Amino acid sequence: MTTPVVCVIDGDNVAFAIVREGAELRLDSVRQFKTTEFPTFTDALQTYTRASQIETGDLPLGLAVAGVARGDVISLANCRWYISVSGLRSYLGHDPLILNDFAATAWSLASLDPRKLKPLGLLPPRALAPGRIFLVIGTGSGLGMAMLVIRADGSAVVLESEGGHSSFAPQSERDDRLLASLRKKLGGHVSCERLISNQGLQNIHSWLIEQGGRFGSTPPADQIVSAALRGDPMAKEAADIFAGALGSFAGSAVLTAGAWDGVFLVGTMLRQMLPLLEGAAFRNGFAAKGRMRKALEKVPISFADSDNAGLAGAATALLAKEKQL
Repeated sequence: MTTPVVCVIDGDNVAFAIVREGAELRLDSVRQFKTTEFPTFTDALQTYTRASQIETGDLPLGLAVAGVARGDVISLANCRWYISVSGLRSYLGHDPLILNDFAATAWSLASLDPRKLKPLGLLPPRALAPGRIFLVIGTGSGLGMAMLVIRADGSAVVLESEGGHSSFAPQSERDDRLLASLRKKLGGHVSCERLISNQGLQNIHSWLIEQGGRFGSTPPADQIVSAALRGDPMAKEAADIFAGALGSFAGSAVLTAGAWDGVFLVGTMLRQMLPLLEGAAFRNGFAAKGRMRKALEKVPISFADSDNAGLAGAATALLAKEKQL
């Protein structure tokens, strides 16, 4: 079989890697380019395969994209490229595997070293054993969610979701006021992503400035988190509202998906926020579901730190697909 290649397109960048399968999955020749350097994705792929001396005929290809990975023509967020599935099929000689970038991140956890999991709270993470269902949640430019299911034979499957676009549900009078303000600002529907993302934290911080009758610009999300960690009162309040909303969203998602075996949090922003998520706001938001509180209090929550998660996940998903053929 031709050496598999995987790639991730996040809008501004496209990354490639060669997949080596052995005792452990390994990524070789990892390279990243600006998407603006090439007129099309196929041009970027050709450049990488030629430099790596890989034949493109019958090439197993796994591609993770920032967008909805459905249909023959896939549009990409923040990128002038589009992906023609039928065009890639003709070029490669068979179907490529195309999946959402957050689904690829979820796939990466199927082979994650448990030592890289950091528990939030006292409950240790559960092993990825047959029959178990886990929830994967991550923030960044948006709010991602996927389910990681371990089947009876020990193989993994990822169920993609756009749950981040579900409606925000306020849990307090303060949340009610925040929702009313955002509804007016956004002109209608307020999704969870409008609070639980980089922009969401900025939305919360901006609202707190307005509530205080003050004026001023809202800093980037990472600066708000840094200020909260230093003890800045407004930044800390914004982080607490964010943590409560994230916890509430995760708790509702566990109830919906039946993901009683654990929640994995991922992403650069949440890594920075870990000391803040250890506080009461996140866990209270997660468990405050009335009669389901006791059940949710038994669900382990961990942060999953994985290098090259998109590429590793695309590789795991691609190898799983190849074994089924």
